[in-house]
Amino acid sequence: MQRPGLLSFSDQFGAVLAANLFLVFLVASAFQAAWAAAPEPWQPPARPEAAPLPRSARLGVSEDSLPAARAVKTPAGASEAMRELVLGVSEVLAGNHRQGAARLAAVLPKAGDQADVAAYYQGLGLYLADDAPAALAALDGLSAHAANSFLGRDALYLAMESAARAGRHDRTLALAEAWLADAEPSLAPEVWLRAAAAAANLGERQKSQDFLRHLVLTFPVSKSAAAGTALARRLLAEPGGAGGFDPDAPDTVLLLAEALVEKGGAEAALTLLDGRTGWSPAQAARADYVRGKALYRLRRPKAAFDAFAKAIPVDPAASLAGWARYHQARCLWRSLEPEDGGRMEALLREVLAGPGRDDPLREAAARHLALLLAERGRFAEALEAAGQLKGLAVGPDLAAQGASLTALLRYVVGDFAGAEADLAAFAGRFPEDDWADGARYWRGRALVGLGRSQEAATAWMEVAAARPNTYYGGRAAAALSGAGDVGERVVASSPTTPPRCPDAAAPPSPAVAAALGKAYALSDAGLPALAEMALEFAAKAAPDRADLAMAHIRAAMESGRRTAAMRTAWRTFGACLLRGTPAELGPLRDALYPRAYSGDVTAALAGSGIDPDIIYSLIRQESFFDPKAVSGAGAVGLMQLMPETAKAMGKKIGIRPNRADLFNPVINIRLGVAFFRERLGQEGTLPATLASYNAGQNRVAVWNAGFGRLGEELFTEFIPYTETRDYVRRITTNAMLYKRLYPGGK
Repeated sequence: MQRPGLLSFSDQFGAVLAANLFLVFLVASAFQAAWAAAPEPWQPPARPEAAPLPRSARLGVSEDSLPAARAVKTPAGASEAMRELVLGVSEVLAGNHRQGAARLAAVLPKAGDQADVAAYYQGLGLYLADDAPAALAALDGLSAHAANSFLGRDALYLAMESAARAGRHDRTLALAEAWLADAEPSLAPEVWLRAAAAAANLGERQKSQDFLRHLVLTFPVSKSAAAGTALARRLLAEPGGAGGFDPDAPDTVLLLAEALVEKGGAEAALTLLDGRTGWSPAQAARADYVRGKALYRLRRPKAAFDAFAKAIPVDPAASLAGWARYHQARCLWRSLEPEDGGRMEALLREVLAGPGRDDPLREAAARHLALLLAERGRFAEALEAAGQLKGLAVGPDLAAQGASLTALLRYVVGDFAGAEADLAAFAGRFPEDDWADGARYWRGRALVGLGRSQEAATAWMEVAAARPNTYYGGRAAAALSGAGDVGERVVASSPTTPPRCPDAAAPPSPAVAAALGKAYALSDAGLPALAEMALEFAAKAAPDRADLAMAHIRAAMESGRRTAAMRTAWRTFGACLLRGTPAELGPLRDALYPRAYSGDVTAALAGSGIDPDIIYSLIRQESFFDPKAVSGAGAVGLMQLMPETAKAMGKKIGIRPNRADLFNPVINIRLGVAFFRERLGQEGTLPATLASYNAGQNRVAVWNAGFGRLGEELFTEFIPYTETRDYVRRITTNAMLYKRLYPGGK
C-alpha cells in the first residue's frame, strides 16, 4: 500500500523526468527565441552603435563634458538657437540620444545656416535611440543633397543604415549605390555589404552576388567581408542558387588568399589555405605559391622559401614556377649569409634564362639581379644585367625604374656619354615620373664628367629654379654654388606663373565668407571638431582659395589631424611647397615644419655637433611630432623607438625606461637622440645613419661594403629598398627646408 503524501520510486523517477523534460523545453525555447532574435552576420547588428559609424558620430563628447545651458560658450551675439543646437549635438554625442534629438528637432526651423548640423545630429540621435524610421525621415533632406553639406556624405551613410534597420530594402539599395558613387575606403565595406543584402532581399540575385564578389575580394580583412561570405553561402544554398558567387570554390579561395596577403591579412591567408583538400595539381601549386607570399610578409623567409619550392615541380617551365623562383631569391635577400647572395644570384639568372616570355617577371628578375650585383659592388656586371631590362613590355613605373638604374650604373662605371644620353632620354620619356628631376640632376653630373660644365649648370638650374624645395632641387642648387663662375653665368628662366602661396590675394566671395562664418561659429560655440570638418569640406570644394586652405590647416593642426592638414596644404599650395621662397612659405612654417620640443632636442644634442634640424626632420618623418604615435610594428613616441631598443639604449645612458615612459617627449627624445648619435658614430655618414635607422645596421653594413665608397649621393641612389631610399631622401629634404625656413636657427 502506498503511504499518503509519498511517491513510489517509479513515480518519483517519472516526476523528475517530467521536470527535466520541461526544463529542457524551456531552455530550447529560450535558445530558439534568442536565435530568432539574433541577426544574421549580414544583417544590421542588434545594437545600432555596433555598426561602423563615421567620424562625425564619434567625436567623443562624454557625459561629464556636457555643457550646461548656462555654460555653453557661444560667440558674441549668438542666438538662443545656436545655444540649443550646441546642447543638442552634445547630448547626442554624450549618449542622451532622444533628449538631444528632440532638442534639435525643436531648433531646426531656427537653425539658419547650421540647419544641416541640426538635421544630421537629430537623425544620429534617433538612429542611436534605435528609432530607424524616424531617423530615416530626419535624414531624408540632407542625404538627398549630400554634396551641399560637409555632413552630407555621413547623412547618406547613416540614412542607409537606418533604412536597413527599418527593413526598407529598396531604399537601402538606392542609398548604398548613391554613396558608392564616390566611395571612400573607411566605410566602404559596410556599404557594399548593405547593398548586397538589400539586393538579395529584393530578389536581385546577380546584383547581390556582384556586390559580394567585390566586397570579399577588395576588402578581405574587414568584418563586412566575413559577413558577406556567410551571405554568399546562404544564397548558394537557396533553390536556384547554384552557379553564383561561391567563396569556397578553389579558384576563389586562391584569389581571396592573395588578396588577404596584399591587404595585410597574411595570417588569415594561411588559415584559409591550411587544411583545404580537393585541389587540382595546378591549384595546389598556386596555393603553395600564395602560402610562400604570406610567410614572406610575416618575415619568415626560410619557411617562405620552402613553400615556393613546392610550387615549382608541377610545371617547372610555367610562369608560376618562374615567379616562385624569383620570390625564393627575394627570401634569400633577407639573409646576411654570404653564400645566400650567391644562391640568390643563381636563382635570378635561372629565371632570366627560362624559355618563357613573361615580361613583368623578366623585368623583376633583371632589376633585382642588377640591384644585388650593385649591392655587392659589382657594377659592370650589374650594368650588364640591367641591359636585359631594355625593350620589355612593362608599365611606365617599372620601365622608369629600369631606365634610372641603367643610367646610374653607366655613370658609376665611367660611361659618362652613355649615362648622359640615357638621362636626357629619361626626362623626355618619363616627364611626370618622381625621378625626372633626378635624371636632370645626374645628367648635369655626367656632363661635368664630359667636360661640358656650361651645359651641366644649365641642367642644374632647370631643377633648382623649378623645384628648389625638393631633394634634387637642393642638390642642384648646391652643385651650382660649387660650380664657380660657370654657375654664376647661367641665368635662370623662372616659371612664368607664380605659385599660389598662403598670402595669395583672392577676390571677396560671399560663399567663402559664409563657409568661414559657419565654421567659426561652430568653433566658438565649443564644437571645434565640427568646425574643422566644415573647413576641410569647404577647402576641398574650392582648392584655389588660400584663405579657406589656411583656415583648415590651422584647425586641423589644433585638432591633431596632421595628415588632413598636409592633404589640404598640398592640394592648394603644392606649387608653393615645391618652389616658394621662405617668406612665401612663412605662414605654413609652424604648421608643417614645426620645431616642437626644441629645448629637449637641444639638451639631448649637447656637445654632439649634430645639426638639430636633422633631429626635427627625423621626428617629423617618424611621428609628425605626435608623442602618442605607435606604429604597426610597435615603435613608440616621437622618435618611434622599439621598446627593446629603448631599453638597451637606456642602459648605456643610465635610465631604465618602460614602454609607458616612451610616450614622454623628454625621455623619448633623450633615448632617440642617443640612439641616433651612436648610429652616426658607427656609420660615419648621414645617409648611412638614416638608412640604418630605417633598415637596420646589419643591412647597411652590406651596403657600405658594396657601394659606400661611391659617396653619399650615390649611396642614397643605390639603396635597394625603395622605402629606405625614400626615407633618406625625405629626411634630407626636410632638414634642408628647416634650414631655409629658420634662417640663423631662429
